[in-house]
Amino acid sequence: MRLADWQLAFVEALSPQGDSSPLSDLVKEGEQDRLKIYHNNAFQALNNALQQLFSVCQIVVGERCFSQLVKGYMRQNPLTELNLNSYGQHFSTWLATEIRQHSGFAALPYLGELAQLEWLLNQSYYAMDKACFMQAGHYELTELAALTDVQQSKVTLLLAPDVSLFTCRYPVHHVVNRHQTGKQFVEVKAEPRPAAFMTKQDDELHHLVVYRQGYQALFTGVEFAEMQLLQAIAAGQTLSSITALELDLSLLPGLITRRWVCGFTLSAIEQSDG
Repeated sequence: MRLADWQLAFVEALSPQGDSSPLSDLVKEGEQDRLKIYHNNAFQALNNALQQLFSVCQIVVGERCFSQLVKGYMRQNPLTELNLNSYGQHFSTWLATEIRQHSGFAALPYLGELAQLEWLLNQSYYAMDKACFMQAGHYELTELAALTDVQQSKVTLLLAPDVSLFTCRYPVHHVVNRHQTGKQFVEVKAEPRPAAFMTKQDDELHHLVVYRQGYQALFTGVEFAEMQLLQAIAAGQTLSSITALELDLSLLPGLITRRWVCGFTLSAIEQSDG
């Protein structure tokens, strides 16, 4: 039998809903118990990875409950790549659906948003450095002055690669602050809310910017007008389009000072006209 057939049979046997019979047919009867060891080790590796990614979620629900959630997530989202840091990409969406289906989570309706905030913190920590991001086609903001007025109107600003925008219904940032494990430094403008606020969504949405400073992932709350401008930039709107939307461009210098906006791009046509 070819090596590829062995590998496929092994991967199939280790997957949460996989069929171990093809691999069992290839090994001696006395060695089949070893498959259970491999299967358990595979689960523990993914469980540990998600525990690190969603450490606050685990604190909130407890270790045993979290492990059961991981098993459910694994059944619907089998591992398809070797990078465990990216395995939790769909966990928050899956979790939000899962908790709506079980009355035991009635007091924790915010879990999906909490998981999403933790995921964004993780993504910010591992994001590309600005030096790598500012390659050909990405220009420093200091180069804006050399452009004509027409070219400037066609500019598309760039968010730094470590910046993510998150609008949530529940004040999950306070949950993260309350249960911080020391691996991330976080900040937020708003005052902490009482625990009762976590059982229902607030009348107002919470707008957070996740970013990295040095080797630490952070988040901070911003006003709605700032979030609108950041969202327009993230969507690739040109400066002329942002102006037409009547967004507050007077907020832009502050976003640049915080290094959330790091550069700009021009279309190929505008570059050739220059």
